[in-house]
Formats: sequence, structure tokens, C-alpha cells
Amino acid sequence: MARKKIGLYNEELVNGSTHQLILEIADETIVCIAKSDLTGEINAFELFSLDMSEKDDWNDVFYEIKTSSSIFNNGYKKVTCYFNNVEAIMVPEKLLTATSAEDYLNLVFGENIRNEVKYEKPIATQLFINAYRVKKAIIELLGRQFVIFQTAHTYSNLLNDVMQRPSVEQQFIKLQFYAHHFIIAVWKDEQFQLIQSYRYVSSEDVLYYLLRIVQQYQFDLSDLSLEISGMIELESNIYIQLAKIFSRIKMDSLPSIGVFKNAEKDYPAHYFSPFYKLAL
Repeated sequence: MARKKIGLYNEELVNGSTHQLILEIADETIVCIAKSDLTGEINAFELFSLDMSEKDDWNDVFYEIKTSSSIFNNGYKKVTCYFNNVEAIMVPEKLLTATSAEDYLNLVFGENIRNEVKYEKPIATQLFINAYRVKKAIIELLGRQFVIFQTAHTYSNLLNDVMQRPSVEQQFIKLQFYAHHFIIAVWKDEQFQLIQSYRYVSSEDVLYYLLRIVQQYQFDLSDLSLEISGMIELESNIYIQLAKIFSRIKMDSLPSIGVFKNAEKDYPAHYFSPFYKLAL
């Protein structure tokens, strides 16, 4: 089942001839973003929460989104779909061959004939290829809905965002929160080390994964910069516990522009930042 949890809209009419559609599909959410080709602003944003039982399939999910979305069915000429899932690995480009990406993914996540393998090179790094796989059923549904669409992975967007900055701190961790999982990306001595997703239920889960990485890379907590964005409240137990351990925390906040101006009273400035950056 797909339920619309958030809907933000400007007065400007959204249609496929003047807007492009950006989707992000995760296990627990689907996000729809309509971006104006004329102004570059985001004029509509929708977040759907997914509650899929064993009887549900992706046909049901797409049907419910098509029924309740105000922007999904507008005949866009340009559509980009980001996949925000755990089944992705960064492969050194020199080790990538026609079949090696699938072999590496099978080795890490197990074989799955119902998945399709894709790969892309993040703009910001010349050394790695992001190899990932997605359910064939989703690709087929996207093909029925849209004449042409491009695919990408959320990891690549996060890496491009951080690594295209003028500089990265010597010890730097990026945390990007979603409804039931978070992405962690790690840099040490300005060199990229790791990007991975973890599911969580409590603050203890987040602290466990994070402190394990701190220990693994022998970070000095007094010099470690922690940047946080996404679906986390500053009053939440997770943030309170993080603030007790990490002295250098920065919130990656969204500028007050476009449709997100309408949400300033209800959501903190960092809440929509990961989604906004998908459309940059």
C-alpha cells in the first residue's frame, strides 16, 4: 500500500512540456518531484509511504500512486528515477568488466534472477563505478508509464554532492536519514572510504553502526566532522544521543526556495535536503 504522507505544491501548473519528473524509489518510500525547465525551481513534491505486505506487489504500489498523485501522470518528456536501496557497491573502475559487476553484487548480496544490474560513474570520482541492481518488475512498470526514463542511484548523487565541494574535512562522515534507514558515507584524509545503507529502529542501532565505523577507521572524535541531513528531528532521541558523542555536528540545511518554502513551519530546514539535491 502507498499512502501520500507529504504533498507540497506551488500555484504554477505542473505539466510534462515545461517540467521534468524526478523519482526516488526506496523500500519504504517513493518520492515524486516536479522541476520547472523554465525557472529551475521545484514546483511540486510528494512523498509516499510504502507499507507492503506479502500479498502486495509493485503493480499495486504504482496503481495507488497514479491514483493519488497530482504530478505522476503528466506525460513528462524527461524522467529520472533514483534507486535508494542497499544493493549497491563501489567498484574500482580498473576491476570492472562486462560481467564483473553482477559477480560482485552476487557475492555481496546473493544471486537474484529477478533483479537487473546497472552501473554508473559518479561525476565527482574518476576511480569508482557505482554498480547496483534493482527489481526487474519496477523497471518494467517504469517502462509502461514513461516513454523514456533515465536511472541512477542515490549513492552517486550523495557522492557528487560532497566530492564536488572545494574541500572535504580530514575526518568526515555524512549521515543521510530516511524513514527506516540511513546512508553513511565516510572520508579519511580527504579520501573516500565507504558508502553504505543501514536499517534502524532505535537510536542504539544508529550509534552501533556509527561507532563501529569510528573504531574501524580510528577516528578522533574531537576532530571528526559529522554532517546530517534528511528525516531526523533535532528533538529526537537519535539526534540527542549523537550530539552527546560528536562535538562537531553540522546540519546540511535546504535553502528556502521553491515549493519547500511552504513547509518551513512544519519541517526543519535539513529535512528535505537529500530530495532537493536529487533535482540539482
